[in-house]
Amino acid sequence: MRNYSTFGNTVRYVEWTLIIVYLTIFLFELRKGTYISRLWPSAAIFTCFGMTAILSFFFPINRPMWLRRLYIFVDITAVMLSQAASKGLDILLYLILAKTCYLFKRQEVILTTIFTGCVWIALRVWSIPPMLEFERMNIEVRIQRLFNTQAIVIDALINEAGSYLAASTFVILFCFAIVAEQKSRLQAQKLAQEVEVLATRLERVQIAREIHDSLGHILTSLDVQLELAQRLYQRDPDKVIKSLNIAKDLSSQCLNEVRLSVKTMRDGGKLGCDRNLQFNDALQQLIAQIQQHETITFHLNLKLPQLPLSTSHQIYCIIKEGLNNIQKHASAKNVNLRGYQQRENIIIELEDDGIGFDVNSPHTGFGLQGMRERTQILGGELDIQSFANIGTKIKLKVPF
Repeated sequence: MRNYSTFGNTVRYVEWTLIIVYLTIFLFELRKGTYISRLWPSAAIFTCFGMTAILSFFFPINRPMWLRRLYIFVDITAVMLSQAASKGLDILLYLILAKTCYLFKRQEVILTTIFTGCVWIALRVWSIPPMLEFERMNIEVRIQRLFNTQAIVIDALINEAGSYLAASTFVILFCFAIVAEQKSRLQAQKLAQEVEVLATRLERVQIAREIHDSLGHILTSLDVQLELAQRLYQRDPDKVIKSLNIAKDLSSQCLNEVRLSVKTMRDGGKLGCDRNLQFNDALQQLIAQIQQHETITFHLNLKLPQLPLSTSHQIYCIIKEGLNNIQKHASAKNVNLRGYQQRENIIIELEDDGIGFDVNSPHTGFGLQGMRERTQILGGELDIQSFANIGTKIKLKVPF
């Protein structure tokens, strides 16, 4: 749209310049009593200037095709009037043909150019006999002017200067339009490359976040169980067997997560999230997995409406990260998880009675960062409050 607007303005300035130059030359020739000073030629040429001047204020680039064709037809007809009156406005005609390149398809541009050229030449041939007849009738006046060297030089100077000004203006402004369009195209290509790079970065961030929220949690638990088995190897073989069984279950779960991630990436779905994910069931499974390894008492109070899949997926991953942090760092005995709708918002509250942490201190992990990124995707608010030896409370507010 911006390129078309630039081209339209350039065409308008070129057309105004050509009309002014040609009109100046025409008015000067009227004083000499030439053929074009007669009623019919002068009326045709004035009509041509008037029509082209009016049409120069319009450029129907975004109009229906029939209106574009009518516009070009009227514009060409106006210039043909001057040609029939023996006043060829060649550069003005070239400008109109240049317009067709923006208004018509390529095949229609070629046909228009060929047809216009044929009519242009035919009118030129048709206008020669009456012009010669006029010159024969005024042969004595013409012979007398041949002896006026100063008048001939002035005529030649005006005609040459006008023709040069018209042609140079046409060429320069059109070159400016081409250069401007080329710059815009390069800027568009650069912008497209930046968008592609940004999309790649966003995709990498998403993949990293999904790996952290799914495989990262499972592998952490697996590492804890294997470390526990190493410590109990000599002291309590029975507990070692239990830890190894848990580690086996975790490795199987990890493998399933990998397969699911690969499948959803191939299908274009959500990473680490089943398309048929039922939010409440998924939370119950997650809590059951934690209770297999930790002696934590959960108090659930979920009264959530039916959520869109994308929203429930992001909320699930935020809660999962919060529970994972409780499991690894909080040393909590009780966890309260509440979910409800408050006016036009979904509220999720996750609270524990653990040791707490300093919210303002820098964290080397990616868990809290991932929670904030997901909240930003949902357009919500995430509030984290934590106090030493009292616990942590996470409140998520999401528009619904």
